[in-house]
Amino acid sequence: MIDASLISSIDFFIRYACIGQLFLLITYLFYKPYRKQSRLSTQVIPLMLIVGVAAYLLLTAPYSPRPQGFIRSVLLMFTHSMPVFLWLYGKQLFDDGFDLQHWSLWGKSALGLLAVFYIYVFLIRGGGGHLQMASHVIALIFIVHLLASVIATWRHDLVEQRRIARFWFVLLVGLFFLMLDVVELSNTRLNRHQIFMLMSASICLIGTSVTAVLLFSHALSTKPQFTSDGTSETLRYSRLIPQENALAIKLQTFINDEGYLQPDLTISKLADQLECPDHHLRKLINQSLGFTNFNEFLNHYRIEVARKRLFESSLPVLSIALDLGYGSIASFNRAFKDIVGITPTAYRMAVQNKSQP
Repeated sequence: MIDASLISSIDFFIRYACIGQLFLLITYLFYKPYRKQSRLSTQVIPLMLIVGVAAYLLLTAPYSPRPQGFIRSVLLMFTHSMPVFLWLYGKQLFDDGFDLQHWSLWGKSALGLLAVFYIYVFLIRGGGGHLQMASHVIALIFIVHLLASVIATWRHDLVEQRRIARFWFVLLVGLFFLMLDVVELSNTRLNRHQIFMLMSASICLIGTSVTAVLLFSHALSTKPQFTSDGTSETLRYSRLIPQENALAIKLQTFINDEGYLQPDLTISKLADQLECPDHHLRKLINQSLGFTNFNEFLNHYRIEVARKRLFESSLPVLSIALDLGYGSIASFNRAFKDIVGITPTAYRMAVQNKSQP
């Protein structure tokens, strides 16, 4: 049988190694070159997540006496709000269209109400009871939604390093939070067991280590090595190897022939048509055309055609949407508004009014 004091010593070492890495990540977040290319929200969200992880590590550390009073309440609040900040950070990493500043009033109000809830439950009431159990349910909802979202958009991601990050993200977040919430909601004392605490601390250390490696190697950056200059859709062949040049010519032909109007088109289906591996095609579209998401690539060309048809024809918007490969008018409206800023109907009215003498 393993000595309990040895387990505690290993646990302490892992926790403080993890906290040391968290301080390193904080330093990187506010490192001048990184700060220049990032908005405040892209720094605050991971910072709050780091604080939440550190709070969890300190709150559950196997030392005696445990934090009490106001300090314990603060640690509890940051620990239980950690899934919300993880959800925001995951969306920030993997959702190219995510922008907290552009959220609707309803979204920002919901986030504000959550903040009030956590302050009331943990700072004012000191935690415990049904409200603390409710916070576990909220955490579980956020984590399940985040994991489902990351997995659902995995196949559309064109950035190879970010696809690797998705794998580690799903694996570690799934292991840690689902295990933690299931144990807490089961109302057992397993969460106080030495082995369980050692496992959770180890997952935190692996997670911070992977995050540090990815950040310092710029693997989470979605910026391509070079992009189209906007004056021509012709791919830049000069930086491609011969095999990629041949694929680039095929892709350019596909674009010229408006192959992107095919319904239900995926990166795998396009790779089959161009007779190439998926990862070669993802790399080409990302690094030669500057797109980070396959749907972004399709929508870029489809919406250009849509603008012409809305101006030049009197076809119903639904007919145009279906002709462009969209499965519904809702998905077409969403894609059009993301790029143009207004709905297709509003755009048609605007260009028609502008063309009238």
